[in-house]
Amino acid sequence: MRQWWELKSLHYDTVLFFKMGKFYELFHMDAILGVQELGLIMMKGEQAHVGFPEIAYGRYSSTLIEKGYKVARIEQTETPEMMEKRVKSMTKPTKFDRVVKREVCQISTKGTRVYSVLDGEASESSTSYLLALAERSTRGAGDGSELGVAFIDTSIGTFHLGQFTDDRHVSRLRTLMAHYPPVQLIFWFLPEKEFWTSSKTLSFLAEGTYFKGEDSSLQWPEELKNLLDENDTLGLTAHPRYELAVSALGALVWYLMDCHLEEQLLTRKLFYSLQPSGCCSCRRKGK
Repeated sequence: MRQWWELKSLHYDTVLFFKMGKFYELFHMDAILGVQELGLIMMKGEQAHVGFPEIAYGRYSSTLIEKGYKVARIEQTETPEMMEKRVKSMTKPTKFDRVVKREVCQISTKGTRVYSVLDGEASESSTSYLLALAERSTRGAGDGSELGVAFIDTSIGTFHLGQFTDDRHVSRLRTLMAHYPPVQLIFWFLPEKEFWTSSKTLSFLAEGTYFKGEDSSLQWPEELKNLLDENDTLGLTAHPRYELAVSALGALVWYLMDCHLEEQLLTRKLFYSLQPSGCCSCRRKGK
């Protein structure tokens, strides 16, 4: 229970599917939700809890996600034998140390669905976009704004990036969202800490292993490379025309990290540039 409360304190807005042997269990307020939303039966014991066999994870998690809940899959990350070995190496182990370690392995929402043996078949999926939006107001030009967008369909791992000038009615953004309707929007994240700047985004991606080749050299995906400033030989500066788009990508990456999905999705290197229909900047360029 100490493990559960420690994890719950960090993910209080999330339903914890807590692995116990061959079962997932929900405790306390999550257990009540399991009874109300999933039709599970409350078990006897000191704490309110419900459970189900691990094979049913996909069915029950999907039901909650479709209803708008966040679901965290908590797995045992060591065996009892590993736990005993760890305890023996400690000077003064407590009863709290004599419990197998558990960690958050995945957080799923409507905008971060992936499909595996546990999550369910991909044939059951529908296109769901997670969209990050960065905005900078522009003076004149009818009180419009410049928008940077980045969105992903996590079921297939495709990133789309673009930046454009919009009117005060955000006509182009509305058109974009009609073509790619998001189920989840990232906008009011903490600046810098969660909604990264373009330079912080590029530095993070360059320092990671996501785009490293066999010789460990950095190999930017072509569509992402096109958004970089050619004058920066290190490739860590976004082109002025795409600063907002790369910043929006940074917000996506931060959120995917929080859901423990960034490694799985970034390493696919599926990036596509976006040219919203009717974009005035495209018309000026004759596109």
